[in-house]
Order: sequence, then C-alpha cells, then structure tokens
Amino acid sequence: MGDDKAKGYFNYLSFGSLIGSRGDDHTHISSLLMEHNYQLNKNIAFGLVTGLEWFDAMVLPLGPNVKGLLPRRHNSCFFAGSSGGYAVALEDLDTEHEEIDAKGGPFFNAELGYIFPSKKRYNMFFALGYRYHEFISIRNDWFLNEVETKVIYNRFSFKVGVRFF
Repeated sequence: MGDDKAKGYFNYLSFGSLIGSRGDDHTHISSLLMEHNYQLNKNIAFGLVTGLEWFDAMVLPLGPNVKGLLPRRHNSCFFAGSSGGYAVALEDLDTEHEEIDAKGGPFFNAELGYIFPSKKRYNMFFALGYRYHEFISIRNDWFLNEVETKVIYNRFSFKVGVRFF
C-alpha cells in the first residue's frame, strides 16, 4: 500500500461488553457496534455509530461520533473517542407488568484505545471506556393507568474489533 492512509472512509466493526451492574440483573451486556467514519486528516475523524446491544431489552444505538488520533507507523495509533445519541428499543422489557411502549433512551460513550500496526487494508483494535445509557419505558401498573420508568446504566466498556479502510 505504500504510504499510510491519512484521510478518507474508515469502518470500525467491534464486539464488546458493558460491564457492571446497578439496578438490573446483568453484570455484563454484549455489544456489537459499527462506526462509519470519515477521517479528515491523520488526527481527526468523525462519523456515525450504530449496532445492537443487549441490555434488559435489545436496543439499536444511533448517533454521531468523533475520534482524535495520535498516528504511528503502518496505520497504527492511539485514539480517544466519544459518541452519543439515542438507542431505540427493538423489544419490550420482560416484566410482571403490561408493557405499553419501550422507548429506549439517550446514551454517551467515551473511550481510549489502540489500533495495532498493519501493512494490509485492515487493523485490529481495542478500546476501554465508560458508557452512560438511559432506558425509558411505559407500562400499565396495577393501581395506576400508565407509569413511565427509567433505568440508568453506568458501565465500564471494553471492545475489540477490526478497522477497515
């Protein structure tokens, strides 16, 4: 390939886990994410993140992201990234109450990572970070007509993946 690619389209495909538990039964949550980024130069990239995550109900996160990169040789680099947006609920919560509407909720993610060197058109990477996520749902209660509930997740995030360019 010759020179390291410094600008253009980059796709980050990752599998990870959101680890920790407060207010729910799951100590870790599986996460499959895809980031479509345009790298402006060797230090800045921005794009869109989407994927599937298995909280108490499956959600589809969708929102913008930005990465700051400290490049090294063979397209490797350290990076800091941030994303945020809304995660749409794809299914209702499984509760003892009648679920009327599972809405999903806003999320925010901040991470630090490393992209391993490669002379090919892909790199392996890993990232560690923090994830904030809200899940809002409306249900029928036994005594009231409709009740809105909100579950807040604060999780440590870990992911591994492949960057294609």
